[in-house]
Amino acid sequence: MRSKQIFLVDDDEIFRTAAEILISTHFPDFEIIHFENGLEVYERLLEIETTQSGLPQIMLLDINMPVMNGWELLEELKNHKGRIKNQVQIHISTSSIAPQDMNLSKTYDFIKGYIRKPITSADLKHISESLLV
Repeated sequence: MRSKQIFLVDDDEIFRTAAEILISTHFPDFEIIHFENGLEVYERLLEIETTQSGLPQIMLLDINMPVMNGWELLEELKNHKGRIKNQVQIHISTSSIAPQDMNLSKTYDFIKGYIRKPITSADLKHISESLLV
């Protein structure tokens, strides 16, 4: 059986550390793998898809990062013909309070949630419940 994974995509090391602690309490059976930008995670997703190994169940995606930001990653996934966007539950996790960011996130039909940082237990409970649906 393949391991359950959560991809945590964020360039802020302090946020990642705190989020990993909280995530591990709600998803104790999941391996948390972090990435610092969209390009790292996109390359990893393509590699996984090519080798037919298991995609992560959940991705928490920051939108403001260097190299490739979250919006650029979402555009790549939107145009990608593979199974990634249909099999990975993608949730934006951002410190942005800009209404246009939330509105933009709604234009991607494969986005499952929009979480304002910091991530809370209630956010993770909601994600956990949505996995069961």
